[in-house]
Amino acid sequence: LQDAFGTHTQFVGLENFTKILTDPAIRGPFLIIFAWTFIWAFLSVLETFILGLILALNMNSPDIPMQRLLRVLLILPYAIPPFITVKVWVGLLNPVLGVIGSNWNPGWFTDPFWAKIGILMVNLWLGFPYMFLIITGALQSIPSDIYEAARVDGAGPFYQFRH
Repeated sequence: LQDAFGTHTQFVGLENFTKILTDPAIRGPFLIIFAWTFIWAFLSVLETFILGLILALNMNSPDIPMQRLLRVLLILPYAIPPFITVKVWVGLLNPVLGVIGSNWNPGWFTDPFWAKIGILMVNLWLGFPYMFLIITGALQSIPSDIYEAARVDGAGPFYQFRH
């Protein structure tokens, strides 16, 4: 077969997919990477949601001093481009000169487990402001009458949050 650029191609059909399932040298690493992809996606969303939710619930109280300034500071990581943030984190985790890496270095760049933990930490820093913004917007859209009625009825903070 010849493609539009004049190079010869060969149709392999499903041969590559069968090789992934049958060849042990490919199947083992593929399954590990495949599983980590789903674990990373799940943990990444879960951790950013939980931290965003906790911060949004804490910042939703009108009694917090300098509330607007604190909200701006919490959103700041979202405003900094990710490629700059990642470079900063690489510097922080540097085992020789980094603030975190020089004091506590379990192997951020050498051990596969700790590298994954480091990736999750960086992603948490990059992702929690988005969840914070979304949840703050949702909390502010709830009329204060509902919270007042719940307090009059004797509902505690957890019941108010849940219902």
